[in-house]
Amino acid sequence: MRWKVRPEDFLVEEIVELPLRPGGPYVLYRVRKRERTTLEVQAELAARLGVPQRAVVFPALKDREAIAIQTAAVRGRGPARIRGRGFEAVRIGEADRPLRPQDLRGNRFVVRLRELDDREIERLPAAVTALATHGFPNYFDDQRFGSWSPEAGFIGRPLLLGQAEEVLRIYLAIPMVGDPLEVRTFKAEARGLWGNWAAMRERAPRPSNYRSVLTFLNDHPTDWRGAVRRIPARLRALWVDAYRAWIWNDMLRRIWALLPHVEIEIRGARFPVPLERPQDTEASVALPHRRARYESPWAEAMAAALAEEGLSLSHFRRGALLEDAPPPTQRPVWCQPLALELEELQPEKREALLVFELPPGSYGTLLLKTLATRIRGP
Repeated sequence: MRWKVRPEDFLVEEIVELPLRPGGPYVLYRVRKRERTTLEVQAELAARLGVPQRAVVFPALKDREAIAIQTAAVRGRGPARIRGRGFEAVRIGEADRPLRPQDLRGNRFVVRLRELDDREIERLPAAVTALATHGFPNYFDDQRFGSWSPEAGFIGRPLLLGQAEEVLRIYLAIPMVGDPLEVRTFKAEARGLWGNWAAMRERAPRPSNYRSVLTFLNDHPTDWRGAVRRIPARLRALWVDAYRAWIWNDMLRRIWALLPHVEIEIRGARFPVPLERPQDTEASVALPHRRARYESPWAEAMAAALAEEGLSLSHFRRGALLEDAPPPTQRPVWCQPLALELEELQPEKREALLVFELPPGSYGTLLLKTLATRIRGP
């Protein structure tokens, strides 16, 4: 079973409660993107509209490996239609405020499964029914972990620990799995030029924040903290959030590994999927932050996950490299699909079409991994 064989095989559309108000100070755009990240489209929209990037507000991020339909809010006015590489934005109305994550009601997915084998064709209908009934673990999936490096780990960790030089080393010279090709090419050259900031700046992608950071280092060669603070604050916050998500996943892994389970893979590591729906699946549990409180069994599992990283909750605070402390985010430990149907099954083509809706923040790819694993069995 394969998905995302072609970009059109995986479509995700936000379900949004729009704060529409004719004549409001914000204009809303429905954005359809293909093989572009949300942040890339945000930057290009801002450039086209002549506003700072932060003035273009998306309530959620979507990765590049799909067709995604999202909504953006921009303060001011804009044209009826904006086209760019890999995206189109159509004006749909006006609002009295920007969009917020709380405006999201879920995501609708249409997914084409390909290359089904005989066993998958036979078992798929029953597996879909079972998954629709029982749900699946609400792990964060691969898309959240683009800031992980096989060589250096998560860049969020040295950010929390105040290790400015290590943050810069990863940012400028160590590939992370979410880096595009041009950044990987630059980092390969940068490793051999470390300390020669002017030469590194000449090889940095144009335009990019790398050039701003390297210009600062050229003028202040030992001010590691100052250089880190020239990386956009939102990007640094996203790195820390990704690291928090990984620790949260590890907390769940420690609990559910004790139950009969099958396993799925997330960013190269194995995570358990219980064969039966566990107790306490109605719980929402905090991602690590300075004031987080946990009840058993989450408390013991979170303590063990943090200890393995050499951290405590006190590290999740504002500091020399972070302007703001990570927020007190809660996340449900279990995902119950809002809808899940096997729309088509074509044994002769070895294909199927799934249509499903998930609550905000849950991952369609995780549903598909769980489905495939359950079909294979223990």
